[in-house]
Amino acid sequence: MYDVLQAALQGWSVVLAWPNIIYPITGMLLAMVFSAIPGLTGATLMALAIPLTAHWEPTPVMLIYGAFLGGATFMGSISAILFNIPGRPSNAATLLDGYPLARRGEAKTAIGCAAAASALGSTFGIIVLILAIPIMQQMLLAFGPAELLIIAIWGLTTIVALSRKSLLKGLAIAGVGLLLSFVGLDPRTAESRFTMGLVWLEDGIPLVPVFLGLYALAELFALMREHRSTISGIQDVGKLSGSLSKGMAAVVRYPGVFLRSSVIGTIIGMIPGVGGTVASFVAYGNAAQRAEKGDHDFGHGDIRGVLAPEAANDAKDGGALVPVVAFGLPGGTGTAMLLSVLAIHGFEPGREMLTTNLVPLFVLIWSLFLTNWLTSLLGISMVGIFARVTTIRTNLIIPPLILVATLGAYLYRGQESDVVIAFVFAGIGYLMKVFDWPKVPLIIALVLGPLFERNLQLVLRLQELGRIDFFTRPLVIAFLLLTAAALLWPLLRKT
Repeated sequence: MYDVLQAALQGWSVVLAWPNIIYPITGMLLAMVFSAIPGLTGATLMALAIPLTAHWEPTPVMLIYGAFLGGATFMGSISAILFNIPGRPSNAATLLDGYPLARRGEAKTAIGCAAAASALGSTFGIIVLILAIPIMQQMLLAFGPAELLIIAIWGLTTIVALSRKSLLKGLAIAGVGLLLSFVGLDPRTAESRFTMGLVWLEDGIPLVPVFLGLYALAELFALMREHRSTISGIQDVGKLSGSLSKGMAAVVRYPGVFLRSSVIGTIIGMIPGVGGTVASFVAYGNAAQRAEKGDHDFGHGDIRGVLAPEAANDAKDGGALVPVVAFGLPGGTGTAMLLSVLAIHGFEPGREMLTTNLVPLFVLIWSLFLTNWLTSLLGISMVGIFARVTTIRTNLIIPPLILVATLGAYLYRGQESDVVIAFVFAGIGYLMKVFDWPKVPLIIALVLGPLFERNLQLVLRLQELGRIDFFTRPLVIAFLLLTAAALLWPLLRKT
């Protein structure tokens, strides 16, 4: 442990040294710009930078790629809060309550909460990462298909908590979401399912165009129908009721929500192939489940609906580095890019990365930590400018936002089919809003569906072969108890 602390201190001094500090700041600013534009993500920026940095020295590479990871997370929440357009798929859960807050004139509150949750959540995840370095291999070997299956089931139980107004509607629309998640190739037989002969559906329904259509475009169409003067309904900036300090204080006001969400984000971040979208939605659902009786406003501007997904989303960055540096297993597109960069510069994940290359590893970690905080502080300093956007007349802002959402759908993969998907879901989202059907169960089921199906089939096959016993695995039992508690808790509170 002494070697780890010594390497941590040495890595921190490298980050702060001149001119090294220029790299994380530059990388952070670039990542913020990319993440603020729907369809362009931190992974896109990392891909573009690979050939440009191929001949750099290792230290600047670690500094700038740590910044790409750290600067990309928070800014995506700004467009989610202000315009109902998630900058990244993992910011989609934030818009569920962030945008209703902005519509009430409380954009400052939502952004302040997102900034505080982002900085502190990332700190939590990085602390766990540092503590986990000596025991990484034992930690990761505990997660297999059975554990991933029960995590997906646990996440799906949040649909019950989020459908209190109409459980039947919630379950029905969640069923539709699960069916939509099955579109594409069967993971067991590789045969096409529900694709209607369309080749571009064989990879499944992509989440980014769905989010842009179901929320952004649908909401813009609804604004046109409502003839609302501005997003917030307020034209005088002085009448905005939001408070930056109130938003930041939400972390202190709801410490349980923050800590649970950070733990969820860190743990899910450690699991290869799951990612921040699952982490943020599971954390959001967990916060909704635990809401006190008579104090449930999730989906209508509850500050906990911003706090939970933002804390989980940023905590997962530290957790996501655990499988990368221990086993070379990427948790998502960004960490897959990072693995490519490490290979180009001669860093091999595993024992060597955790012993002889500890200092470069900590340079990466501290760059991630520093840029997460700088991004949040920059966001806080500009909160007044961001809030003013909600007072711009809708007839001036709707046309360019429709264009941005459409371009975002196209830029995601460069396919015209994604624009079609976005507008199909825009129509669905608009009708759901008009007839008061909940959207959140659809999204949760669509996000967790592939994780659920893939691991269900693996578990059933392994059970047939006698390779595992599902109900004797400690983590499975622990998550089963959490699932049972999540389902019974609302009933117990009523008695």
